[in-house]
Amino acid sequence: MPVSVNDPFLLASFSSTTHHQQQQQAVSCSPEERDTRLASHNQDDEDAGLLVVAVQGEGVQLYNTADQKCILSYSTPPGYSFAGSAQTSHKSTMRHVYAVVAKGTDITAKDEGKTVWMWKEESTTPSTVAATADSDMAVDTVKSSSARKAVFKFDHKIHQLFVSALLPNHIILANVDASISLVTGDLKRVINTKELLATPTTATTTTSTKTSKKDKKDTTPAQDKTGNMVWASSFNTTGSWISTSALARQTLVIMTVVESSNNKLTVTLSYVNEEHRGFSTFGSVELEVAAGASGFALDVNAGQFSFLTTDGHLKVYNFEVSIRDYVLSARETLTLPLPGYAAKAAPAPAAKAGKKGSKAATVMDSKVQRADAVALGDNYLAIAGIHQGNDKAEHTLTIWDIQYGTLQAKYVTPGNFTAQNTTCQLALLPDSTLVMTISTLLNTVIKSDIYLCPFYAEPMSLLGAMGKMRDTAPFLGQQGSILAQDAYSSTTTSLLTPSGLASTLKGKDLLNAEADLDKQMNAAQSAEKNALASLASESSTSTVQDFEQVFFKHIEHQSTDALSDRMAYHNVDADKVKAAVQAEKEWKANHAKASQAATSQDMEVDAEPVVKATSEAKKHKKSAKAAAKEVKDSKKEHTEVEAGDGSSSESSSDEDEDEEEVIVLSSDEEGHEEADVEEDDEYEVDEYEERTKREANLKAIETWRRIEAAAVTKYKGDRRLLRVGRKHAPLPELSHHFLTTVVGRCFARLPNGQPDMSFWPVKVVEYLIKNQLVGNSNPGAGEGGIALGLMEREQWALLELALQKMYDIPEMDMVVMMKQVIGLNKQSSGSTTKSAASATKTSTTVPNVASFLNTIMVAPRNDIFMQQAIKRFTVEELAIILEILRDWILVWEQRGGIGHQNQRPDKKQLPGGLPGYGLLIDMTTLIMDVHFPSLILSPHLHPVLKTIHEAIQREAQSSDQLEQGLRGALGLFDRKHIETLSRKKDTPAHADATTPSPSHAGGASNNDKRRRRKLVSGEGILDYAVEIIHL
Repeated sequence: MPVSVNDPFLLASFSSTTHHQQQQQAVSCSPEERDTRLASHNQDDEDAGLLVVAVQGEGVQLYNTADQKCILSYSTPPGYSFAGSAQTSHKSTMRHVYAVVAKGTDITAKDEGKTVWMWKEESTTPSTVAATADSDMAVDTVKSSSARKAVFKFDHKIHQLFVSALLPNHIILANVDASISLVTGDLKRVINTKELLATPTTATTTTSTKTSKKDKKDTTPAQDKTGNMVWASSFNTTGSWISTSALARQTLVIMTVVESSNNKLTVTLSYVNEEHRGFSTFGSVELEVAAGASGFALDVNAGQFSFLTTDGHLKVYNFEVSIRDYVLSARETLTLPLPGYAAKAAPAPAAKAGKKGSKAATVMDSKVQRADAVALGDNYLAIAGIHQGNDKAEHTLTIWDIQYGTLQAKYVTPGNFTAQNTTCQLALLPDSTLVMTISTLLNTVIKSDIYLCPFYAEPMSLLGAMGKMRDTAPFLGQQGSILAQDAYSSTTTSLLTPSGLASTLKGKDLLNAEADLDKQMNAAQSAEKNALASLASESSTSTVQDFEQVFFKHIEHQSTDALSDRMAYHNVDADKVKAAVQAEKEWKANHAKASQAATSQDMEVDAEPVVKATSEAKKHKKSAKAAAKEVKDSKKEHTEVEAGDGSSSESSSDEDEDEEEVIVLSSDEEGHEEADVEEDDEYEVDEYEERTKREANLKAIETWRRIEAAAVTKYKGDRRLLRVGRKHAPLPELSHHFLTTVVGRCFARLPNGQPDMSFWPVKVVEYLIKNQLVGNSNPGAGEGGIALGLMEREQWALLELALQKMYDIPEMDMVVMMKQVIGLNKQSSGSTTKSAASATKTSTTVPNVASFLNTIMVAPRNDIFMQQAIKRFTVEELAIILEILRDWILVWEQRGGIGHQNQRPDKKQLPGGLPGYGLLIDMTTLIMDVHFPSLILSPHLHPVLKTIHEAIQREAQSSDQLEQGLRGALGLFDRKHIETLSRKKDTPAHADATTPSPSHAGGASNNDKRRRRKLVSGEGILDYAVEIIHL
């Protein structure tokens, strides 16, 4: 439980007959304020439960709630009443008691609420006072204070008086006319007065309590027009919701709530400290609330401000201060309907209120709070008052979780209460104790009771809040389940939705999802109900075939729905999944065939686009070279023809020289031209080849990119489909009632108690066991369970399956089954002389003892319970079991001991049905521990035990020899490992870089990590690894 509340117990009770017409809170309580900076720890514990009680017509009393005694009393005349709670300030050894006098016999109507009484005396610890009272007076006697009363009057009507350890020499007055005053502790001087609803520059400072009448006439009417103060409180900024960057620590903040003339609540924060002798406004916020709000409370740690409206709504605001500009703001976090706390109009008086001398009705003032609240911290709020529910008024104390809006605790005070004659007040003591004061007007007598209510509250969680929603709905005026109530559903939905989200849309989504879930559940229940009606009726399913047909039809339907839900969850198509799985199977088959054919013939591989492009480029290059060669040859032939014709314009005398020169020149030019032509051809061919190759490569890359992208997309899609298709088929969702009914029908019995073998749906039982849909202790199988029921029906194959699949078969049942198998095997071996048919029948139905023992050893079991069950084995049965264990241990030895076939000996079962070596040793140990006396007194078992002992001893010797052989090789490394661990344990982590390493002896540097890795130990042993190879 997040919140636990003890029943309230009575601390004190008072009665008054003279103050029913003064219409004030009859009794007001408040904890004593102490300067914890000067007090010791023991004194804090002693004074944590001090409570100041202001009683109308009697005085002020100081109670020690730990001892439930009144330790001091400051008496007043009978005709006086107080406005609000009295305050005490404990400074060092002095106690100051302040009380605001609301009315009195010698106080005029003009001075009502403007007078403060003060008592001052030396104080002692509560334990000293209690001891003195016990020794000097009777138990029921109260020590009256001898301090003299001092009377002081002020200009403003006082709403509440505050004292604080942060201002030990001053007090604060919160006035009704929306102003606050700072007064010296001796009440002789007013330091500063600030009007809350005026401009920030409007502040008056006086040096004395005496002012002229003109000042009073000038200031009072202007202040009365601004508004009336309805609530005030003070707190320390240390540990509060206000950050230290906004306000310094150890600063006193006064929070006031003023109801202005435009029916708005103005919340103002003002602060003051010892250095700054005046009020400064930190910020103010206006709240749109109808007039008449009550039950104000403030959680100082979280900044949560809450109150009750007149129409019965609990409103919670979260005050915040912006980090950038330190602007105060309020955000509404909760509006909870509490119709039981709605204010109702009081009966009208007999005469008009405007006439003088009119007789007032015998009811308490409407301004007196009908309900009060106090913040408990950790998002908890306590509300006490008259709650109207089911046409009956009850005085209730409730604790609410204002984070999610749930009722966590409720206490109804016994008695007859009405909203017109009952008031209450709450206070919180530092030791997690609520103080509840109830004042009831009965005719002309006001009876007041003070209750103490200890409580314990843990931080609230979402699950804790959800567990209380059903209890919360009726208290909020909702009838029935909260899930069916739209009003409260929208409220709780907004509470469960984080701030900043559209809570209305979120609520609709939740309601739609809830409707879909209800629809699916109703459809599933309807289908199961129809199937169960047929399965449970012997007339509908009289034969095994009909029963199995109806059962598996329902299973198929449920499995189909589960498969559809899986496909919808993964957003895939069932046909595509089936096709992908089939394609994978075909590909694997084709791949297997292709791998077999690859050994006889080469695989044909298509040429890549890049290879094709390269071959085309080579062909083009060859054709280009041939064309260039043809052009060169044609030019050469043309030059030779022109030279043979001798066409020249020179004279005949120089013909020979000219010819020679022409021939020589022509030959040189021809060589140059041929060279130029070849270079040009080669350049053109190379450029063409490069361009062609580049274009081919780009085309090939683009082609492969498209192919790769398509392949990746197809692979991802196929992979997703295969991932869904490779999963096992989902099991159907069957209710417990369905399974119990089916199992009960399968394991039916005759009237004489014997199993009914005329109706045995073996396929249904096998399906349930194989898929682990039922457990051994299913109620339908009877008291013995499914395993013993299978043994009675001699269904040994199903019994072995049950031992493998069921995890709740008792160890005693396993021993009973083992004894049964041993007995049946004895009968089958002893009846070999009988007919061959009967022998064949028993050999096929009864399992082998060794295989069944192996199944039991591998099955889940508890060694302690198995130890108790093994006691039921007889000596003859033990002999058979020990012989089987001996044979298995010898098999282990023959195959190479513990490490044979590279198998771990701690495995439950190895390939071939051989139990693990650890299971054999455990079972042998259990038997010897339980039946040690029987084994000693049975000589025929000694050879078997001796063989087991020798085999285990040989295995142990082999292990010792292996250890001795490896100890020499691994001893140095073991010693080095131990030294390394001890060095790490002795050397701090931060000293590793400065501690000299042993490698300094070899000349290695401490900063060289590579050398430190080589030479770590003092003996200079190199690091190397050891690999064990199994031959």
